Amino acid sequence: MTQAERFVRRNRVDERAAIAIAALAGVLAAGANAHPTGQTFVDWILTASGVAAVVWAAASAPWWAVAGAAGVAAVVAFDPIMVIVATAAFGVGLWIGVRQRDQSTLRGLVAAVAMNALIRSELDGFFGLSAIVGIAVGVVLFVVGLRRRPSAIRRIGWISMVSIAGVAVIAVGAAGFTALSVRSNISDGNRQARAAVNVLNSGDYQQATIGFRDASRSFRAADRHLSGPFGRLALVVPGLAQNVSAGADLAAAAETSLTDVATALDQVDPEALRVVDGTIDIAAIRAVEQPLTDVQNSLITLRTVTEDVQSPWLLGKLQTELADLTAEFDEKEPRLQNAVDAVRLAPQILGADGTRRYLVLFTSPVEARGLAGFIGNYAVVEIDNGRIDVTEFGRRSDLQRIANDTGASCAECPEEMLARYGAFGIDRGDGIFGREGWTSLTLPAHFPYVGETAQIMFSQSGGDPIDGVIAMDPYVVQALMQYTGAVALTEAGVTVQPDQAATFLLEGQYDIIPVASNDERIEAIDTLGQQVIGKLLTSSLPVPSELARHIGPLVSEQRLLMWTDDPAEQDLLDRIGLLGALPPLGDDGGFSVMVSNAGHSKIDAYLDRTVDVAVENRAAGTRVLVADVTLTNTAPQNGRPKYVIGNDYGFPSGTSYLWINFFGTERLVRATRNGEPMNLQASPATEVGWHAYAGYDVLASGESATYRLEFELGPADDDVDEPVRWTQPLARRTP
Repeated sequence: MTQAERFVRRNRVDERAAIAIAALAGVLAAGANAHPTGQTFVDWILTASGVAAVVWAAASAPWWAVAGAAGVAAVVAFDPIMVIVATAAFGVGLWIGVRQRDQSTLRGLVAAVAMNALIRSELDGFFGLSAIVGIAVGVVLFVVGLRRRPSAIRRIGWISMVSIAGVAVIAVGAAGFTALSVRSNISDGNRQARAAVNVLNSGDYQQATIGFRDASRSFRAADRHLSGPFGRLALVVPGLAQNVSAGADLAAAAETSLTDVATALDQVDPEALRVVDGTIDIAAIRAVEQPLTDVQNSLITLRTVTEDVQSPWLLGKLQTELADLTAEFDEKEPRLQNAVDAVRLAPQILGADGTRRYLVLFTSPVEARGLAGFIGNYAVVEIDNGRIDVTEFGRRSDLQRIANDTGASCAECPEEMLARYGAFGIDRGDGIFGREGWTSLTLPAHFPYVGETAQIMFSQSGGDPIDGVIAMDPYVVQALMQYTGAVALTEAGVTVQPDQAATFLLEGQYDIIPVASNDERIEAIDTLGQQVIGKLLTSSLPVPSELARHIGPLVSEQRLLMWTDDPAEQDLLDRIGLLGALPPLGDDGGFSVMVSNAGHSKIDAYLDRTVDVAVENRAAGTRVLVADVTLTNTAPQNGRPKYVIGNDYGFPSGTSYLWINFFGTERLVRATRNGEPMNLQASPATEVGWHAYAGYDVLASGESATYRLEFELGPADDDVDEPVRWTQPLARRTP
């Protein structure tokens, strides 16, 4: 008699009872809501049949195998009730061993309890650990139990196992072939969709449409492979099924969504959005809102799908593709929202609901001020239902003269602005606008204070009421001159070329003083401004995407600023970077430095600045924000007009006299200049949450000064954000 035959004689099994217990165990296991493939019906069949097969075989398994399975289940079970039941089953398994009886029914029951407890366990650790433990225990029970069955039954069992393994191998092969087929399609579609979103956010709707159609075709090809016969075979293999299903869902949704995006963008005509002869078509702008909203909704739908199909089962490549696509949508969605809001608000900004009037301030950072620079000239632009006209052009000094003559009141000006800057000629102290009010108007670092004050004061300085304020420096004028061409200034005997406009306005204009009077120089600048605006309003400007490429960097540098008195418009302008509002001071601190010319000169064309900010962990677990600022005066001592390198305080020619404001938190613990203690005066008022520490400094020609400021931030914390930064635009652009 063989050993297997001896096993069979010692372990007689009541097959009917074993089958009944196995069937009951399988049904109970199916109710555990396990997801080996992510396909509900397939999961139910696999779970029920797998557990039933193990329990059936375990009816003839050694006592130590069923007891061990119950013991493992008691250890890993998550539910307290299952722990108790599995522990009891473990005791029954030990009792079977002590009694040395067949007890095939009890063995099956112990295995049924063990497998149902294991399938409901939730082990900590890497994903799938519970499944691995459960499958390993099940395989051991099945193998050792089947070995004790009669040879005919063993033969059927082994044949069944080999058949199932064969099907799995075929399915795995099919899945591998499908994965190779779709990998490039999904990667290409991902790359094309991300590129199209970038192009869309730049305003190039035609290229974005092409990109989205290409991406749609790539995902359509992937969907065909994943939904084909080979892809369907993989749906019965645990682990692989989730990957194929996720890929198919993503590909199908991506094809639909991206096709919808391209269809919506086809409705946008960029040419209709151009300014032609000083007019922009309001109806064309309104027509863009719905297509952009449709684009936004389609991309949100696609992002939702990418989030829904995320699963720990996914293979690395597909997981990476999904994560990249979701991250791209998360990053770009705010810009698309800005575009939707912009076309929604643009009609009212452009006078669709009544004439809008804007005060345009031409500023220059050669005499540094806040964000906007020193005001030289101004213009008033009226927009009526998309028709743009310049109704007034003048000098800052004209506004100041009228304000002085009429005793203009600044009592309604922002209180915080007056508390910080009123003493510099903006407010006499009795609510009357100071004699240097328009000269000092752009001192604030927070441009909305400038806009609000300008609106209040302009109507008291000879102008009609205005709805908003725009400030632009010489670099913006130069960008606009790319569309107007050269401007001849007969007063100065020069012609300003478009690519030299900024240099002329920052430096060259002062070189004409020896051959022309200062009044003639001012008249020449008046002519330049009027000619540029006049030509802009009598010609056709490029499509918005091209304008954005030229003007966008200047907006980022805050050289072009805009404020209106409408809160919704302010919110949009802030989001797109035009408002010039100081950012909120973060919980982990922030820093900036602002310089203002105190010598009444144009010497800041020669001012260089570097700023380094770092957060250091100090003793006792505290953190300190350390800011190093270096200012260098490169101005010559001679060879330039006194108007540029002179001053009103008797300092040698070429000397820079500066009022410096360091912005940070309220806890300034140390300030030095070139390593020596520096006496800074805290401002009597904050500026939208920022604390300012100010002082005057004198930099001789060629001199540099390095300032170090240290702000205490509080206890060290692993969850630390970067300090908030903002940058004052100077005459010299930072690379």
